[in-house]
Amino acid sequence: MRLKDKVALITGAGQGIGAAGARRFAREGARVVVTDLNAEAGERCVSEIRAAGGDAIFVRCDFTEEESVAAAVDKTVTHYGALDILYNNVGGSTPQDNAVTEVPMEEFWSAIRRDLLTTFLACRHGIRAMRSLGRGGSVINTSSFVAVIGTLGCDAYTAAKGGVNAITRSMAVEYAPDRIRVNAIAPGAVQTDRMARFLASNPQHLKFSERNRHRRPEVASHLVGLVEVDDIAAMALFLASDESRHITGTIQVIDSGASAT
Repeated sequence: MRLKDKVALITGAGQGIGAAGARRFAREGARVVVTDLNAEAGERCVSEIRAAGGDAIFVRCDFTEEESVAAAVDKTVTHYGALDILYNNVGGSTPQDNAVTEVPMEEFWSAIRRDLLTTFLACRHGIRAMRSLGRGGSVINTSSFVAVIGTLGCDAYTAAKGGVNAITRSMAVEYAPDRIRVNAIAPGAVQTDRMARFLASNPQHLKFSERNRHRRPEVASHLVGLVEVDDIAAMALFLASDESRHITGTIQVIDSGASAT
C-alpha cells in the first residue's frame, strides 16, 4: 500500500474531489481525517471509507476560522498521533465573479477567504504540526488552471488561486529543510455534481466558441474530455506518496489540455 502508516488530513472532503481523494488515500492504507463544514456529507464519506475496510474519522471544521482549523489539526494529532499529509480542497468559484472592473467587492473578498485564506490557515497549522512531529510530510494545495492562463470574467477567483500558486512555491522553499514538500494541483473543469448543475443551467458552455474562448472556459476546450474526480485523486495520491519524494514547489495542471488551446 502506497500510504501505509501515514495520516492524512483532507479539507472539504465531504463530497466531490475531496471525498474521492479521501477514499483513494484510505484504500492505499492511510488513516484519514475527513473535514468539512457539512457534517452530514463528512460523516457519509467516513461511513463509505469504513464500509470498505478503511480507517477514518470526521471533524467538522470551518477553514475560514483559525480557531476551528487549529482544533481540527489538534484532533488529528491527538487521535492518530501523527500528521503526514495535508490535502487542501476547500474552495470554489461562484457566478457572481466577474472582471476586475465589474466584480462586486464582497465577491472579491469572499473568493480570497474561500480560496486563499482557507489554504493559508490549513498550512499554517498543519505545517506547524508536521514540524513539531519531525516526520516530514506532504502538503497538497488545490489551485485551478485559470491561475496559469489568461481567463476573462472570473478575476476574483483567478486572483485567489494565483495566490495559492505563489504561496505553494514559497512554502516549498521555506520548509524543505524540514522534509516537508509542498505542491499544488490545478484542475480544469471536473465532472462533479456541482459541474453537472452548472452545465444544466448554462448549456452554452458545452459548445466551443471562438468568440468567447477567453471567458469562462467552455467544456469543449477540454481536448480529451472533462476531468474526472478520480484523475485528481490519482495525482494527489502520487504527491502524497514517497514516489514523489523529490517533487516540491510544482503546480500540476490536470485540465485535459484546455490550457494548451
